[in-house]
Amino acid sequence: MFCEWKTKITLLQRLAAFALVAAVMSQRLTSTAEAAMGPADKFDLVIKGGDVLDPSQSLRGKRDIGIRWGVVEAIEPEIPAARALKTIDAGGKLVTPGLIDLHCHVYPYGSAIGIPADELVQFQGTTTVVSAGDAGVNNLAALRRYIVAQSRARIYAFVHIANNGLSAFPVAELYNIDNAQMEACAMALAENPDFLIGVKVRMSENVIFKHGLEPLKRGIKACEM
Repeated sequence: MFCEWKTKITLLQRLAAFALVAAVMSQRLTSTAEAAMGPADKFDLVIKGGDVLDPSQSLRGKRDIGIRWGVVEAIEPEIPAARALKTIDAGGKLVTPGLIDLHCHVYPYGSAIGIPADELVQFQGTTTVVSAGDAGVNNLAALRRYIVAQSRARIYAFVHIANNGLSAFPVAELYNIDNAQMEACAMALAENPDFLIGVKVRMSENVIFKHGLEPLKRGIKACEM
């Protein structure tokens, strides 16, 4: 038996809200930047001829994308090459807004299986990642202060029901059920609503020992408290 549970009733709604806010902010930045540009101003970068897929604008088609100062300023059928300081030929390639990785491990100094988020995202087309239980209550503050705050990638997290998260990996974190502290986990959720989107519970037999559904019940209870 191998399975994982991530318990949070409003998870999909919250991720949808994050995506909507990002899309709205992107459109506002684009509008502001376009107003500041003159017709002869050059883009720092133009991505040319890609198949652009952007659900926030109901857009699917071949487009050029103009970028200046790190902001998408124009999405047009064609942007003249003369207006670009640098171009990338994206012909035959799919171009999307930054995607979301819902399950990754990005706590490289607090877990044996973590890697830096900024080294990960550039190879998989994501700009937002979700740490899947790397940290529990005991080491959550360090994840937020030393990893999240210093990463360019946007990072959210599931807090692990086990206080020590995955810091002892490969030693199972839930062999001792006393590691699963509902009240402390619930408090972490309440104190970090902008960062935490749920609770991680690993339910593999080699993790939960003989505790059955008790870890899962505690994870659900922490979300409901």
